[in-house]
Amino acid sequence: MGSNTTTGASDPARPLLAWVAATIAAMACALCFWYLPLPWRLGGLPFAVAGTVVGAITCVLAWRNPAAGMLRIAAPVATLACGLFALPLAGQLAFYGPALHYQQCQRDALTLRSEAACTQEFKKQLDPSELRILK
Repeated sequence: MGSNTTTGASDPARPLLAWVAATIAAMACALCFWYLPLPWRLGGLPFAVAGTVVGAITCVLAWRNPAAGMLRIAAPVATLACGLFALPLAGQLAFYGPALHYQQCQRDALTLRSEAACTQEFKKQLDPSELRILK
């Protein structure tokens, strides 16, 4: 008896699946690291950068593949999400000392006033007008 399945035809979007899976895995790893305390949070930066690069490749491949369908919209959104993880993580790496001090201050704060003092001190540390240049 005949069957309705075709064995010779393959899905034209199948080559994109590995790229999509790699982008999603990198984004998920970056998200998992995002919720950890600061020394461990920076472990998400390589995953966010990798997700951005792999996502950009996925975008190019999706636009070249006529069977990509909705992936032409989803791939740029996922790439943008990975990039939005990478930017604040890179900022925390650049200002590691003040960010770590702020996190510890927030953890030890017991009142709203002490939390506000932590925020003020953090802003003061990052303000370039507060830097003293030898005169």
